[in-house]
Amino acid sequence: MSQVRSTERVESQSQELLQGPLKHARTAALALALVPLAAVAGNAAPADTGCASSAGICGTVFYDTNGNGVQDAGEPGIGGVSVTITYTEGGDIITLVMPTNPDGTYQSGTTPSGTTYTVSVQIPPNMTASPSNNPATDDEHDSDGEPDGNGNSVAHFTLPQSDLNGDATTDFGFTNSGFSNPGTGTPGYWKNHPEAWPVSALTVGGVTYTKDQAIAILNSSVSKDKTYTMFSSLVPALLNVTIGNDSTCVSEAIASAQTWMATYGPVGKGVAASSYAWKVGEPLHRQMDNYNNGMLCAPHRD
Repeated sequence: MSQVRSTERVESQSQELLQGPLKHARTAALALALVPLAAVAGNAAPADTGCASSAGICGTVFYDTNGNGVQDAGEPGIGGVSVTITYTEGGDIITLVMPTNPDGTYQSGTTPSGTTYTVSVQIPPNMTASPSNNPATDDEHDSDGEPDGNGNSVAHFTLPQSDLNGDATTDFGFTNSGFSNPGTGTPGYWKNHPEAWPVSALTVGGVTYTKDQAIAILNSSVSKDKTYTMFSSLVPALLNVTIGNDSTCVSEAIASAQTWMATYGPVGKGVAASSYAWKVGEPLHRQMDNYNNGMLCAPHRD
C-alpha cells in the first residue's frame, strides 16, 4: 500500500508531472527516468539555513562548477529536477515526488522523525554526480548523493526522534561528465544508418552477430518473442556507449541485459510477455530504451 503526501504547492507540481511525462510511471525509479530533463537555472541557490518544522526534508540540487563536491559561492541551483523521497511509515511505503524550484531547492512538507529516508535525484544529461561528503567542509554544504548505476544520485539518512525541524543537509551536486556525448540513437536510427556503426560485429548474451545480422534482427517484428525486444534495446545501447556517450546511468542495466540474454536467449528463443523471464527483463529494456531516446544521462542525437 502506498501513500503520497506533500504540501499544497508540491502536490500541484507533482500532479503536473504525473499527468504529463510521469502519467504511466509505476515506480519511483521509472518516474525519475521519464521526467523532463533538468536545465541549469541562472539563480544562485541560497545557503542551507535549516528547515522549518513544516518543511520536512529539504535541500539543494546544484551545478558544481569545479567538481569539488561543495556548493561554493556563485554555483547555481538546477531547477526542474525530479526528486523522489521514499520511506516507510506504519508498514506503508510513502513516496513523494517533486520538482526542484528554479533555484534548485526542494522540500517535502511535514514528515515524521525517527525514520530512514532515501532521496533520489535524476542525473541531468551531460553531467555526473559530484564527489560525496567532502571531508573539508560541513554536511550542510557538501553533496551527499552517490550514483546508483541507474541514472540517479541517491542518499540515505535517518532523522532522530528528537529532530522536529526536519533535515536541510541532503544536497546533490552535479558536474560536467567529461564524455563527448555525440548523442544517442534509437533502434530506428541504427538500423537505417549502417554507415554510422562504430563496429562490424557485436556480442549479445555470448553470441556474436555481424552488423548485417544485427540489423536484420532489428528489422524483425516478432513482438511476441521478448528476446527480440531485449535485443532491440540492448544493441542500440551498446552502440551509443561505444561512440562516446555517457554510460554511467545505464552500465548496470546493460550488464544485466547481457546476462538476461545469456540466460533466456539467444534471439528467437520464444520468451513470452507473461513469463517470469520477462518480468525480470522488462525493467532493463525500459531503462535502456529511455537511454537510447536521450531521456537519461546522455542527450539524444540532433
